[in-house]
Amino acid sequence: MAHALIHAAAFLLTLNGPAGAQEATGLQELPTDGDSMVLDTITVTARRREEAAQDAPVAVTVVPREDIGPGKVETLEDAAFRSPNTVFSGQGGPLTIRGVGNLGMSGGVDRQPGVGMFLDEVYIARPFGYPTYLDDTERVEIVRGSQATLYGKNTIGGAVNLVFRDPAERAGAEVEASFGTGPEGRLRGAFDAPFTTAVGTGDFAMRGFLSWTGRNGYIDNLPTGDTVGNENALATRFTVTGHLSPDTKVKIAVDYSHTDNDGGLWYTTLPLAFSYKSTSDYAPINRIDIGGVMGRMDHEMGWARLTSITAYRGHDMKSVLDGDFTPADYIVQAQTESQRQFTQDLRLTSTTDGPLRWLGGLFYMNENFNGAQYFELTSVPEALWSRSVFDQTTNTFAAFAELGYKIIPALELVGGLRYTYEVKDTTAFTASPSGTYMFGMPGYASGDTDFGNLSPELSAVYTFSEGNIAFAKFARGFKSGGISPFIDVNNSANTYDPETTTSYEVGVKTTWLDGRLTLNASAFYVDWQNQQAVIYTSPFTRVIRNAAAATSQGVELEAAARVTENLILSANYGYLDTHYDDFVDDVLGVVYTGNPLPFAPRNSFGAGARWSSPVGGGLTFVAALDYSYRSSYAFNPDDLYRQAPTHLVDARMGLQAEHWSATLWAKNLLDEVYLQQYFLYAGVDMGVASPGRTVGVTVKAQW
Repeated sequence: MAHALIHAAAFLLTLNGPAGAQEATGLQELPTDGDSMVLDTITVTARRREEAAQDAPVAVTVVPREDIGPGKVETLEDAAFRSPNTVFSGQGGPLTIRGVGNLGMSGGVDRQPGVGMFLDEVYIARPFGYPTYLDDTERVEIVRGSQATLYGKNTIGGAVNLVFRDPAERAGAEVEASFGTGPEGRLRGAFDAPFTTAVGTGDFAMRGFLSWTGRNGYIDNLPTGDTVGNENALATRFTVTGHLSPDTKVKIAVDYSHTDNDGGLWYTTLPLAFSYKSTSDYAPINRIDIGGVMGRMDHEMGWARLTSITAYRGHDMKSVLDGDFTPADYIVQAQTESQRQFTQDLRLTSTTDGPLRWLGGLFYMNENFNGAQYFELTSVPEALWSRSVFDQTTNTFAAFAELGYKIIPALELVGGLRYTYEVKDTTAFTASPSGTYMFGMPGYASGDTDFGNLSPELSAVYTFSEGNIAFAKFARGFKSGGISPFIDVNNSANTYDPETTTSYEVGVKTTWLDGRLTLNASAFYVDWQNQQAVIYTSPFTRVIRNAAAATSQGVELEAAARVTENLILSANYGYLDTHYDDFVDDVLGVVYTGNPLPFAPRNSFGAGARWSSPVGGGLTFVAALDYSYRSSYAFNPDDLYRQAPTHLVDARMGLQAEHWSATLWAKNLLDEVYLQQYFLYAGVDMGVASPGRTVGVTVKAQW
């Protein structure tokens, strides 16, 4: 593979060959941002500093504010469809990038993501703490590949940065209403309010945001005759920014959301699921409350910037569903979670000009997590349900540094290092107050584990001109081990070791035709060792072992072009080749070696078109069309059932004025039927299908 990467790098670098020929491409004299024939500059913070996406030596897909909202990118699943080699699944990571994710549902209640989620640079430790909707988001950055140095937590698969909108400099307000088939509806409002204080420079401002989303069901439940799959979500956020002094800027944000839905819980056999039907007699419950507060300070010292990000977050979740997925009043299943986390991120970044730049920092996280799974006869009162309970306290300490030096003005060598030390105090037990022993015989295990890791990251970046770079990168990803929710043989704690990824990547980012066209490409190879996997100790009991090793390699292409003053086209393609190098379950007698990794489609493709043109009277006609494709992929290591190839088309068109807009939109225009959830239950393929075509209208007023 190393030989193939060298050839791939040579091929990709040839794309930049004409970059130095100003007469041929005009790349040395890009038009100003005011020129309407130039693609808009997209800013990212993927490397923990603001820079143009075209100048960042990292594979990153950005979903900007104008593409986020009703009928557009509304959820993390929508965002994943915009990024090559990226899959979102409630049964998986939930985010899997380049085939790298985590155990998902099979790992029990303790789900530690392999792809890091960051809300305004605050790490979110558990997937149920992720936002349901991308409300009031400035942009979404999907960073592909392990991030060893700069992020609050070392990530093995990649990172997703959700950057929320800050207060505007002048007072304003906006209201928006969306109505669609289903029926579904969304109401949202926001305001910006500058104000003065007794301290500082008087440039403080507040932004408040509130949204409600509701949807009636789309699944026919045959035993009751009801239409199910309802949604009810409320979210709010308040942000204050300002300067305590000319050199010190602060930001304080508070957010809360409540989601009550049952759309992903009506499991049934796949023929019924694909017909939007279910056969449950027990009405599911799914409630999630998420909240947090964050304080950030940036202090300029002339030669460096000191950044402190302090945050406290948490979530509470309860999910109850029909445990046998039939009309019989027989079994109930449930899961609960309560999580609280405190994080402190402290960074010092050089700000002086010169060939040398550096960054150093410290990170700390304390997490308290309690989760439980229940499996019981429906005739038993809830207080007596058989259960598997998991209680864990984690303390993470990390120190990191990055040094970049331009040995010549065009060539920068970058080295980074992160040391992580993590301590986990865990208790796991199985109990059956009812005496039915539906979760097996009672067991109890507890213990402390600690892990240390030193992760390097090296890269070389060659800048041909603004927006034209070539880069090569080596990184080591790390995800700690621990004690699982399962009881091991001899009634002992099930302890497992960390897993690591070693990744190699080469890429180019190029700008052509006087700034009207960008074309980016990357090739990568990932060696995933000591992978944490579910192994059975009997046909009915399971544990987590470092039982698997895997390889992922592939190519990613992304392009955007302003064809005319009115029309912008974009496209992306991802090719992914993954397999287990070594994975055998001796108890079940199953060999997974050679199988592809779950949630890793061989091909992914996306294309989009944006049109904008004045029509007179102060009005502008806007339209957009987006197409996304994923080839088939497995849900489990056994590769016995695969999601069929999926084609999604979203479209919208409307009118915009200075203070209002109206948009007609369609999600999943082709009415594609694909699975939202899947698992194998007692040898039967079970699932829940995603909603079909939705058509709606959004009206917005702002002043």
